[in-house]
Amino acid sequence: MRIIGGKHRARKLMRVGKATTRESADMVKESIFNMLGGTLLGTTLDLFAGSGAYGLEALSRGSNLAYFVDHDKDAVKTIKMNAETLGEIDHVVIEQKTAERFLKTIPKDLMFDTVFIDPPYDMNIYSEVMTELSDHLYVDSIVVCESSKHVILSDQVLDLVKIKEKVYGIKRVTIYEKI
Repeated sequence: MRIIGGKHRARKLMRVGKATTRESADMVKESIFNMLGGTLLGTTLDLFAGSGAYGLEALSRGSNLAYFVDHDKDAVKTIKMNAETLGEIDHVVIEQKTAERFLKTIPKDLMFDTVFIDPPYDMNIYSEVMTELSDHLYVDSIVVCESSKHVILSDQVLDLVKIKEKVYGIKRVTIYEKI
């Protein structure tokens, strides 16, 4: 697993290495960032972060701050090590919490430009998470959902509109934009 593009291109990332953590393949990550246009700005949220691959890729491509949320202590340690290896530790906020707890305690003024939602496939909570996050997204903010290919997400959740969708093997990637 590695950083695909940007200032940290080709740098290797550590994996969490647990059966409970599903790492996204580099090919899928590259396709997602190609769909997003390559460069990201502002603040990123990597929810169900695992190794932090999505958020760290966003930092490599121009995001200035990334929040990583995962309830697993080994995932949190891996994110921290990966951020330190890339020299990005000053640009990350790592929270060891469930997504539900994070969403309930999120400061009112915290806003995100890009969000990655990649829960375990048996947790079909995409609509609920997007509903909770809606007030923390700017107009034109992007939300990327990774799910099982069998899960077809709504065309619209509040003011988030589905703009792209693609299946990669067992995964479906659905991208929303806030209008």
